[in-house]
Amino acid sequence: MTAVMYLQKTKAGRTLKLCSFSVLLLTLLLCAMNVSAQQVGEIIGKVTGPDGAPLDNVSIQAKGDVLPKPRTATSKANGSYRLQLLPPGNYDVTFTAASGETQTVSVAVLLEQKTPLNMQLGADDPERIVVYGSKLTTSTNAALGNALSADTLAQLPMAVEYSSLIRLMPGVQVTSDSVRGPSAGASGQDNGYKFDGANLSVPLFGILASSPSTHDIAHVSVERGGARAVGFNRNAGVTLNTESKSGTDEWKGDVTYRVQKGSWQAEDQDGLKTEDDIGFVTAGVGGPIIPEQLYFYGSYYTRDDSKESGSNSRGQLPDITNEREEYFGKFTWTPTEDILINASYRNSEVTSANQDIEDDNPASTAVDGIEEFEVIVFDGSWLINDDTSLNISYADTTQSTGSFPVTNLGFRGQAGESLNVSDLASQGYFTVPSLETQVATTPEEQALLDTYNAGAAALIAAYGVNGQALGSVGAAGTVNDNRYLGNTFEISLDHVIDTDTMTHEIHIGYQEEEGSEELFRVSNGWGTIAYWGGLDNEEGVIAAPNGDPVPVDTVYRATVQTRGFDAGGLTGPLVSSSKSKTIAVNDTIYWDDFIFDVGFLLSQDELIGQGLRSADTSSGYEEARGNTYVMKKVGFSETFQPRLTATWEYSDTASGYVSFARYNPAVSSLARAASWDRNTGGSTTYAYFDGAGNYLDSQTNVSSTGKLFADDLSPRTMQEFIIGHQMQWNNNWTIRNHVRYRRSWNYWEDTNNNSRIVYDAEDYQGRVAGLAELYPNLVARANAGQFGSPGPSELYIPVNNLIGEGTYVIAQLAGAYTKYYEASTEIDFKSENFFSTTSVVWSHYYGNFDQDGTTRFDNDQGTFIGSSNIADSWYGQLWGSFTDGKMRADRTWQVKSYGAYQLPWDASLGYLAYWQSGHTWAHQWASTYYLEPRGSRRTPSHWQLDVNYTQDFEFLNDYSLQLRLDVFNVFDKQTGYNPEPRYSNEDLGEYRSYENPRRIQATVSLKFF
Repeated sequence: MTAVMYLQKTKAGRTLKLCSFSVLLLTLLLCAMNVSAQQVGEIIGKVTGPDGAPLDNVSIQAKGDVLPKPRTATSKANGSYRLQLLPPGNYDVTFTAASGETQTVSVAVLLEQKTPLNMQLGADDPERIVVYGSKLTTSTNAALGNALSADTLAQLPMAVEYSSLIRLMPGVQVTSDSVRGPSAGASGQDNGYKFDGANLSVPLFGILASSPSTHDIAHVSVERGGARAVGFNRNAGVTLNTESKSGTDEWKGDVTYRVQKGSWQAEDQDGLKTEDDIGFVTAGVGGPIIPEQLYFYGSYYTRDDSKESGSNSRGQLPDITNEREEYFGKFTWTPTEDILINASYRNSEVTSANQDIEDDNPASTAVDGIEEFEVIVFDGSWLINDDTSLNISYADTTQSTGSFPVTNLGFRGQAGESLNVSDLASQGYFTVPSLETQVATTPEEQALLDTYNAGAAALIAAYGVNGQALGSVGAAGTVNDNRYLGNTFEISLDHVIDTDTMTHEIHIGYQEEEGSEELFRVSNGWGTIAYWGGLDNEEGVIAAPNGDPVPVDTVYRATVQTRGFDAGGLTGPLVSSSKSKTIAVNDTIYWDDFIFDVGFLLSQDELIGQGLRSADTSSGYEEARGNTYVMKKVGFSETFQPRLTATWEYSDTASGYVSFARYNPAVSSLARAASWDRNTGGSTTYAYFDGAGNYLDSQTNVSSTGKLFADDLSPRTMQEFIIGHQMQWNNNWTIRNHVRYRRSWNYWEDTNNNSRIVYDAEDYQGRVAGLAELYPNLVARANAGQFGSPGPSELYIPVNNLIGEGTYVIAQLAGAYTKYYEASTEIDFKSENFFSTTSVVWSHYYGNFDQDGTTRFDNDQGTFIGSSNIADSWYGQLWGSFTDGKMRADRTWQVKSYGAYQLPWDASLGYLAYWQSGHTWAHQWASTYYLEPRGSRRTPSHWQLDVNYTQDFEFLNDYSLQLRLDVFNVFDKQTGYNPEPRYSNEDLGEYRSYENPRRIQATVSLKFF
């Protein structure tokens, strides 16, 4: 299949999906299906009379701005009531007694939160509920959670992208990484990101690649620990969820323009100042299509951060463009008071042109890119009665990424075809060679060097820059087209049982989730081309190719993608997928002053790859290119995840709690990394040519290999204990404290089948002997035999028809672990004009398995989970060098505070301030080989202040103009991080990344209501 055909198929699929969405939405609207996951909140409380005695049969009605029909409930004999499954928003709650007496109170319901509201009817001075800020704590259970509303977010300094929400969350570390998320005693790939309950994480990889705009986010919540068996939370890190804006009972809209001008940005650490302006335009409108029944909300967002053309050593360059458009539409329907339906569709597309032109390359080497993100969500609920509710939800996401050479060479190199050496720029991406400076020791070696340099000199003259060996010419060598597909179905039943002494909230849920990747990668022309000039470069010595494996007379080598290369025998995309099923059971028990959560999750995971089929062989498989097979299945019996909490509300304003939770994270890249088709065909193929361009031979590069799984693998596990306390003081203050312990083990990783045999203590002694002068402690420990492999010293998998002793396999690394300790204090303050949340966190994160430290010295990558550099070769084993120590994400202290003050002249002043310790690092030889104790060094701590000023002007009764100014990093603290760790690099210890300089964002909005 050609790239063009594949793209046409992709576009057709998108069109079909959009049509399917329309048909399904119409079906829903006509047939009143009930569809939701936990994209709601709840109001709970008790109704009492003047004497404090409970009142039953009191009618309670909640009328909300985002709920078309009111929701009603009736108080029970003990005075308790519940208004369930309320979309987050503002509500007027009216209590009507049998006598006809009424009392109305306004409250805010936040995402995934229970809002307590007790009412005393008939009193001389009825209880009044006044909300000055936003409730930030999860009530009635021991989860570490927080929630914010759109009104609160609007008063705080905020960037445009979804990822900026994480910076606001109390107790969550701030990271400047653009790919990997923050850590809370787990990897940066262990987090969960949701939009309207749909999973935004890249399937199989656990990172946030698509980042929707925040302009139509109405509510956000975060759960960073203490999860109950409600909501199917298997994430070992932080789970961030958002709820989009909905239509309301009035037509409202806004048009907004934001700009970040390059001239407003401070000079960066290198003394450079950007002149690039970034403009954002958003528009949104919503209101009732059918009053008190069907609401609609829609929005549009566009961003343009294109750059004017410049020049490099090759001359003038074309304009670099980067444009984004995003559309969103949402229907909210209540066909009856007891049924709520939401259906939404979002499409975001980023197109770029003339990207990735390096300083010494011509414009012809540029690529155009496209990134598209689509999400369809149906969610809703059915209140069967006051005690029972049914929820169903479905979410479907598609993330497409592609990079396409701007110069299409019009052919794809194949076995037997020649290379046009007279015009290498028309053949692929050719890198200009340098002259060879090795010193010959024999006349034969000198002759080889002379021949090599003569050819190199001619190529430098033809393709270099002003006679220098700089850059590359031709065209980008690879066409990439990836699609990540995810879908989730959830159904749950909630039932309340009241007895004379206690109340049970029973939750039973079932979830099916599937994530897959379609990877299509072919070469443009001959891909990338290198000059060998008659030297065997892979040997690293002055020698001519001898045919093993490089053919005699090799002068050029091309690296082509195996897919699309006839000799590779592979066509179409490489498809990998994972499927998960999860059962959730939870009982929340209210007994006197105690609340207990007793629940568990059970999960089943399947990893599905390509390239094998079942057979009567010693491994149980035989090779079958393109064939789909289940490479590993983890059953329900292996993933019992208990969730237990106990809360003692020992006064009206204070409570203490304890929590225990176990998580078996589902995300794993092994479906792709271990897929056997990566072995039988390899990802790339080498093609060899002589000096005239005649084809000599080809050879598969099997550096990326498929793997088999060892027997008796237990799923990765994270276990957590929390002890906490929270109290309200003086009506304005809320104080929360907790201590937490987390431990993770049962890590899966690819490694050599014989690594426990050949990479032992004696092996390490010989390999590190030359480092005695620089790193004497390392050599001393190696000589003392402290780097010996753990028992048993045997193969992970017996040799069979597919693998040998040194073949890479997936194994459970003995002794792999991480531990995390945390102590935290959070303080909320609320008054009529001011609110703030301040958190102080001490933590310690250590172990010997660091997923964040395996990315070839660059932390900010979405690496394979289960197939990283850990346990690769002799230097990557857990028992080697100083692998036990502090994790890269260990930051001892973190202080964060945010809030806003309402000024008397219809304006607000908001702020976000934080200070945190730097990350750890150490001198290394390779990315997983430490020359000194892991984490023995630390980058500088960083502090930053962001501020926001918002001014509103109302006119003509129905319109308002809002002017807003956000200043990020007010004091321009460009703290360095990500130092060069390689001891042999002349830049050892130099910072390669810096916090962003001060920048300013101006916003003007016109609103009507």
